[in-house]
Amino acid sequence: MKNLVLAVSPDSSLDLLKPHADIIVLDKDVPEFVDEYYDTVYIRSHFSQPSTMPQNFQSEIEEVVERVKHTNNNVRFIDGMYTVDAIVAFEDKWLQYETFNEFMPRTQLLDTHTDISSFDRPIYKNRLSSRGSGVTWDRRTTEDSVHGWIVQESIEIKEELRVYIILGEVYSVGAVKRSMTEGDKAESVDSRALSQDEIDFTRRAMKQSPTLDIAGIDIARTINGKLILLEVNRSPGFAKFYEITGVNLADRLYERKDDY
Repeated sequence: MKNLVLAVSPDSSLDLLKPHADIIVLDKDVPEFVDEYYDTVYIRSHFSQPSTMPQNFQSEIEEVVERVKHTNNNVRFIDGMYTVDAIVAFEDKWLQYETFNEFMPRTQLLDTHTDISSFDRPIYKNRLSSRGSGVTWDRRTTEDSVHGWIVQESIEIKEELRVYIILGEVYSVGAVKRSMTEGDKAESVDSRALSQDEIDFTRRAMKQSPTLDIAGIDIARTINGKLILLEVNRSPGFAKFYEITGVNLADRLYERKDDY
């Protein structure tokens, strides 16, 4: 099989994908795309800074997609996503909450009428952000763009985990994360085997979005033992997971050729 990864910007996981796919990074100087036959296309995107959001590369993404489809009308797109609109809609934290709300902390759109006093400890998240950016406990940070944020109830976290879904299966080892604080981003620091209730919880949650081929799901166990879904990342990084465990999750994604 011949695979293509289309990335909007440099990504720590791209080196792990290189053994399996050709790589195009759109915000770098790259040669003009040459029409080739590809069996799969994986559009990777993240929202950690405005300059590398996929909306800024919509015309470039659409051009590559159309040229690949012209060469192979049956090309398979990882996650079933090949438009910027679909990617943005999935990553939008408010739309994501509408999909996964039964598993997540109470959340509201932030506007001038939002009753913040109804939240014990509100946390504010930019609707389009990732990798720890656009998250704050300081309401003043949101004042210039109030309609681009959600407000969510903070939870008392005993342990936070990054769990990976690959081709519909929960990978049995998760990354233990240092939880985010006002001054520090969340970061994977260790790994461990997942418990059965953690696997079952992730499976139940991901039934709400069964088309994802690979995803990084952030879950937390609260101090009273309850599991909570924090976020679903459609284009997860897994370089740190490789550093901790020696497992390249790209191998799991591409070596199961029968699933394609």
